[in-house]
Amino acid sequence: MTRYAVYYAPKPGSPLWRAGCQWLGGDVASGQALTQPQIDGIDAGVLATLTRDAARYGWHATLKAPFPLRIDVQAGALLRHVAELAAAFRPFALSLQVDWLDSFLALRPVGVVPELDELAAACAVALEPLADRGAPLKPRAGLDPRQQALYRWNPWRTAARRSSRARVWTRGSKRCIGAGAIPMCSNSSAST
Repeated sequence: MTRYAVYYAPKPGSPLWRAGCQWLGGDVASGQALTQPQIDGIDAGVLATLTRDAARYGWHATLKAPFPLRIDVQAGALLRHVAELAAAFRPFALSLQVDWLDSFLALRPVGVVPELDELAAACAVALEPLADRGAPLKPRAGLDPRQQALYRWNPWRTAARRSSRARVWTRGSKRCIGAGAIPMCSNSSAST
């Protein structure tokens, strides 16, 4: 079964792109292998092993974790939805720090970033109607019922883990989520 995901990646050739590719040991856009930086106390082979899984996917940030499309939804419909979603947002500044994300190190936002919370929530809500969710997810330990509902929409990058301000509600036949001033709402079914 084919799965789709939505990722942010810096513009190839930009300083952030080059730094990430160098760290991972390769540029997935060009296919070029790169020499990873030397880090005092860490053998080059150990660093390559530690970054192997991330290098497979390239330098990116997950906006919507991999999911299968409903059988009646074509990839073109997903691309249209993502383009419409992207057009609704303006670029914003983001300060990053190295921090733990579950069991691995990642670049994470410094503090709460309302624009990022809104983007994460919007990806979860706007694209969920396209997903085939035949089997329910197993409950995730440590989440309250509201967070569990958000986790259902996007287990890897949910507003539940990003913002204590995020909330879910129904507006007519639409499911809505918001962590700030602009709620994102989605019809319960998606056009193909």
